[in-house]
Amino acid sequence: MCLAGASVGGYVLVKYNSINRVDNLSLDQQPSGDPENYLIVAVDTREGQASRNTDTIMVARVDPKSDRLALTSFPRDLMVTIADTGEIGMINSAYSRPNEGVGEQNLINTLRQNFGVPIHHFVEVNFESFKRVVDEVGGVSIWFPMAVRDRSAGLYVDQPGCLQLDGPTALAFARSRKLQIMTPAGWEGDPRSDLSRVQRQQIFIHRALAKALSQVRSNPIRVTDLVNIAVDTVRFDKELGVRDMIDLGNHFSDFDSDELETYNLPTVPYPPDEDRVLLDERNAQRSLNVFRGLPPGQLSPVQATVTVLNATTKEGFARDISGALQRVGFEMTEPDTTEPAATTTVQYAPGQADHGRLVASYLTTPATLVENPDLGAGEVVVVAGADFTTVHDQPAPTEEATTTKQAAQPAATSATTDGDSTTTTAGRSSPTTGTTEANPFIMGEPPPGETCE
Repeated sequence: MCLAGASVGGYVLVKYNSINRVDNLSLDQQPSGDPENYLIVAVDTREGQASRNTDTIMVARVDPKSDRLALTSFPRDLMVTIADTGEIGMINSAYSRPNEGVGEQNLINTLRQNFGVPIHHFVEVNFESFKRVVDEVGGVSIWFPMAVRDRSAGLYVDQPGCLQLDGPTALAFARSRKLQIMTPAGWEGDPRSDLSRVQRQQIFIHRALAKALSQVRSNPIRVTDLVNIAVDTVRFDKELGVRDMIDLGNHFSDFDSDELETYNLPTVPYPPDEDRVLLDERNAQRSLNVFRGLPPGQLSPVQATVTVLNATTKEGFARDISGALQRVGFEMTEPDTTEPAATTTVQYAPGQADHGRLVASYLTTPATLVENPDLGAGEVVVVAGADFTTVHDQPAPTEEATTTKQAAQPAATSATTDGDSTTTTAGRSSPTTGTTEANPFIMGEPPPGETCE
């Protein structure tokens, strides 16, 4: 027993020391057993290539207590504010830095600053590790409803039906951004490019996970086999150990892959270049809250459009308050003045007291909430009275920030917005339902009545 224990301990130590580590990363911390976010990047590290290009950026949320696994992807063409430059650029450009560790930290910071998503662990997968894992599980079966090709990625599927993809073919499928499908009129290209690829990757992960889990359930040693591949070919943060990975794999060995939650973040075209996209801020919040560890319905500042009215004799008061609220993240309209008031009130649209409470929670002065029937969805008016002091960078508990009046009062001025609703269209999506059925370029799961094993 002692010899066996020493052997296992020595094995784990050797494997731990052989991991390719990314040192000196500033990561978020969670108590042991609490949900953690794993930032997973897939990189092109082919021989002779000077820089590392990030092909895929995903965040997986792992909750051992509830056995919940959730996954979202950030399209490589998503335009964001890059953390170290403060300039707008494609999100994958945050990773392309010459020194090891710099790009990794910059991407982590960019995700934190743009989306409020904490990162607890970092994992970098390269082409070789991806192919080896696919081959190790004996390939992954994907359903193709028609012939497809992507000359850039090296993907060629001549016949529709179920095809078992080996490592190289699976890599071509996962990397495909210029997918074409055969139609009666000939080859047709995918107009959504990377956005469709994100969904195909999530389907692939679902099917690969299902196969790996079936093998682990029949032979628990398979967990160690798969971890060995990761140790040999994948880069990790220094806090993630071999024993942690094996324990996590064993813990989720009975996980039903159909319970994997996948979230597709909604986007809108980027006006200067419609080949790029911006996050649809209003409709993405419910999905992002999953990875922030917040209730799905909790609002964020981008979901409210605020008008500030100066109810004091202080010149420029409303403009100063507007600037502070804009820095927090609220969308602002042109400030104005109104009749003098001794106290501060926050007016909200009918049925949207939560928007009023959200804005009030950023005000140092406790404000009275007032429903205003003249306001539209997402609109909030702050009437800054003589008692108004400052704006918080972080929200205070709403019960401390507000009192509520039941009677409605008219707005002192008319605030207008684009009329967007706060209804969320993104969220949990099954790999076999929802947006995957409407887009012929999203494929992988067999149709009803067919099997693909």
